[in-house]
Amino acid sequence: MSLEKFRIVSPKDGQSVDNVFESLLINTDHIISLKPIRMVVEEKLVKGFWIRTTNGKKYRAVEIPNKIKELLDENESEQSQIVLNGLSEDSYQAELLIN
Repeated sequence: MSLEKFRIVSPKDGQSVDNVFESLLINTDHIISLKPIRMVVEEKLVKGFWIRTTNGKKYRAVEIPNKIKELLDENESEQSQIVLNGLSEDSYQAELLIN
């Protein structure tokens, strides 16, 4: 068993505006997928992670262990740049999509 500490958005709040964060130990042997996402936290767009486990539970994390972050960073550096074609030529919108 390999437990790691994750900081997640509390599942109790659902889609509410107020975000409550909890620390959670997750057995990394039971993680099926971990995907970088963008989340709104305190009216700001922040980088987060969508975690899915073997028992069907899903979590939105704002912090993950460094060794997992390093694995994700390795994959991003290997991929080529993707050209984004938005519906709007708004520079603010394009900046949000790129960052």
